[in-house]
Amino acid sequence: MKTLLNERPGASGAGETMSPKSVRLRSVILLLMVNILVTGCLAEVVLRVQQKLGPLYNLDLRPEEILIGLSDELNHVHPPGGDWDRNGFRKMSEPNAQECAATILFMGDSFMEGVGGGNDDTVPVHVRNFFRQASGKELCVFNAACSSYSPSIFVAQAKTLIPLVKPDLVVIDVDETDLYDDYYRYRKLAMRDGSGSIVSIRPTPVAAQFQHGLIESTSKTLYLHRFIAKLYFTKITYPRSFARYYPNTDIVWASRLPAAEARQRYADAIENFDATLDDLTKTVLTRMGSADRLVYVHHPHLGHLKTEGDVFNDVVASTVREVASRHRVRFFDATESLKAQFGEAAESYYLPNDLHFNPAGTRAYGIAVAKYLAGSFAADSGLGPAR
Repeated sequence: MKTLLNERPGASGAGETMSPKSVRLRSVILLLMVNILVTGCLAEVVLRVQQKLGPLYNLDLRPEEILIGLSDELNHVHPPGGDWDRNGFRKMSEPNAQECAATILFMGDSFMEGVGGGNDDTVPVHVRNFFRQASGKELCVFNAACSSYSPSIFVAQAKTLIPLVKPDLVVIDVDETDLYDDYYRYRKLAMRDGSGSIVSIRPTPVAAQFQHGLIESTSKTLYLHRFIAKLYFTKITYPRSFARYYPNTDIVWASRLPAAEARQRYADAIENFDATLDDLTKTVLTRMGSADRLVYVHHPHLGHLKTEGDVFNDVVASTVREVASRHRVRFFDATESLKAQFGEAAESYYLPNDLHFNPAGTRAYGIAVAKYLAGSFAADSGLGPAR
């Protein structure tokens, strides 16, 4: 009976031995677990060291560092410090003089803000330099531009900045990307007063998700856990959310079509753009007191200067022109001026594979705007030619 019990399958008597195959499998599993543990420990050490020395890949994001770019009033803002002051104005290597012939508030997006150069490679600085050199007049310029701003945000911005700066003139740059931004980015985020005028643009939900997701992913105890969580969030979770929120990511989508086709296919977006520009114009004129104290400007993209290939239409410029004419406001489209100046070398004035001017292009556009202002205003305004 004892022999039969010991021979039962699964019996575990003290003298039972494992088969060679089971021993090898157990050894492999144990070795694999040890290797994983050692590798994980080494990775933890490496990630902590790189965080102290660099970091090369930031795994210690602080809420106070990352949650400062969103705005309940303007959707997003420049964090104060560095190249921008607390009011959102871009700093210049040479501050404005104490006494100025005229004060100009410049508003716009990244094209006015300045991309690809230093703090002095901006339209406002080039305008100031032109007047100083051409007529000896000293202008005070304030650059309130910010990347991805558009007329929707300009409305709320103007209500704050015009009383603050008390400018003699407001210059607003509007371009093709603004049609996209107003319709796809900000239309559903706009808060309006009783008259229907925009008072604020709420933060973009997907932007808030990105910031909070980064903080959550880098709040784990182990740095290896943080690394995996952040990598998964930035490479998988967030791109999926972004694609759902922005199904169309071509920010100049309406400009690539013939004008008549664009007006037909994107009538709603263009109508929204017209209405927003109208709101902006009324907002500025109410605070400036005269149509002579507002100027809209428009710069060409490379597509505007081409005759074949990816050629852009003039839907945005013509819409701005119509709204400006409606309110007897000046409008300067620099397309023809820069086309004549750039000639066959137009591409050399733009950043490679980018919509933006390079420093040479920005300077050319800034001087074109300055010449327009100088030729359009009387000498006693502080902007016209010296008497």
